[in-house]
Amino acid sequence: MDDVIFPDMKLLVAEDSAPVRLVLKTYLGKLGITPKFAEDGREAMEMLTSNNFDIIIMDVHMPELGGREVVTKAREKGIKTPIIAMTTGDDPELLSSCIESGYNGFLLKPILKEDVINTIKKYQPTA
Repeated sequence: MDDVIFPDMKLLVAEDSAPVRLVLKTYLGKLGITPKFAEDGREAMEMLTSNNFDIIIMDVHMPELGGREVVTKAREKGIKTPIIAMTTGDDPELLSSCIESGYNGFLLKPILKEDVINTIKKYQPTA
C-alpha cells in the first residue's frame, strides 16, 4: 500500500506506554506526520486545550486523568476535534462508554500500520 502523506497535519497522541508511542511515532512519521505526545491525562488536557490539533489519538487508560475523563472535559469545553480511543477493544461495555464520553472512533491494540492510515484518512480535516 502506498503511503498517503499528511505533512501539515497537527496530531496529538496521548499514551503512557513508551513502546506504543514509539510504534505510533514510526507509523505516523511514514505518513509525514510529526505528532506531539502527552504521557498522561493531565498533560493531554493541557495540550489539547492550548493547541489546535486536527486529530487526537488518546489511550483510554492513562495515569492522572483517564482518557474518557479527558474527552468528556474536552467536549464540555466545546472542543470538536476528532478524538480516537486506543484500547484493546476486548470489552464491549468499555467501547460503548468511550462513545458516550465523546470519542469519535477506535484504534485497537495491537496497533497496525494500516489501521493508523485508515483512521487518519477517515478523520482528516476537509479543506
